[in-house]
Amino acid sequence: MYRLLILYHHPKDTQAFDDHYFNVHLPLAAKIPNTRRLIYSKTGVDEMAGANPYYLIAEMEWDSKEVMAEALRSPAGMASHDDFVSFAGENVTMVGFEVSDNLVEG
Repeated sequence: MYRLLILYHHPKDTQAFDDHYFNVHLPLAAKIPNTRRLIYSKTGVDEMAGANPYYLIAEMEWDSKEVMAEALRSPAGMASHDDFVSFAGENVTMVGFEVSDNLVEG
C-alpha cells in the first residue's frame, strides 16, 4: 500500500477554506481512480506536542506508488491537483510513504 498524507496549515479564512474544501475539493478528490481510501480529520487533530500547526489532515491510499502516480495523472487526478493548487497553495505539507503490514510484537 502507498499513502499520501496531506497536512493543511491553518488558513487565514477558515470559513472560505471549509466551504471550498468540503464543497469543491473533496468531491473532486473522491473521483480520483483506484483510490482505496480517502479520509480526513478536522476536529480530531490534537496538540500532543504543544501548538498544532495543522488545521485539517487528509489521507489517501492506493495499492502502490505506481498506481497513485497513474491515478494522479488521470483527468480526475489533474482536476483535483489543479483545484488543490488554487486553494491550498503553499499552505500545505504532503508526505507519501509505503505502508507495511508487518506487525511488531513487543
